[in-house]
Amino acid sequence: MVSVIVEEKVKEGQLAAYVDYMSEMIELTRQEDGCIAYGMHEAADGSGAVVMIEAWESMEALDRHMASEHFQKFIPGGAGYKSGDPVIRVFNSL
Repeated sequence: MVSVIVEEKVKEGQLAAYVDYMSEMIELTRQEDGCIAYGMHEAADGSGAVVMIEAWESMEALDRHMASEHFQKFIPGGAGYKSGDPVIRVFNSL
């Protein structure tokens, strides 16, 4: 299994719009072969930090996801809601 954590900072006042924007991509991703889990989470401290927590059956499944039409459409389009670059960490199961 491959796990991914993507940490992002959403611009002040943009969280609801960003969640709405990403909802279609999240639903489409959850339907992909090899997707075990895929969800967006807001920091409990109200800082505007958001993480995507993902679990994939394999690196190949993750690669297919990143090449998918919806990933290619939604990820660049969501940049206007965020401040700074995301921090992306990929982990392999032990």
